[in-house]
Amino acid sequence: MVDVDDPRPHHALLREIFDLERTWREGSDHGESDEFEQIYVAAFLLFLISDPADAPRLYAAKFRTGDMDLGIGFDAQAIFGAGRHETLRWLAANGYADEHAHLSEWLSHSEDPIIEDWARHVRGYFYSPDGVLLLDEL
Repeated sequence: MVDVDDPRPHHALLREIFDLERTWREGSDHGESDEFEQIYVAAFLLFLISDPADAPRLYAAKFRTGDMDLGIGFDAQAIFGAGRHETLRWLAANGYADEHAHLSEWLSHSEDPIIEDWARHVRGYFYSPDGVLLLDEL
């Protein structure tokens, strides 16, 4: 079980799960039931880890996908786990000029919800107050 208060020990695994979920969603063999929530849980945990190197992966899931649910339902706020300025600084310093420009523009127009409010809401959606994941087992 990944501890919502410290998901860092599972960083590599969460990246792998996120990538596998994205591949599955964009493939021809979609699953059934509530599996659609798994990519969002993985994204939220990556957000909490706060590594700006996750920004391109999360950006691509939101803005470079053929999956309608990801394009519409994936919250761009998840991209900014390291913070607005640190994420944008990392993108610029690591050759992600298009992502930097697009996210800078997105931030200039996006205030609802602000990232901190979004994080509180998502945590409450997925986790109980004592940190227990609220999703049904697969």
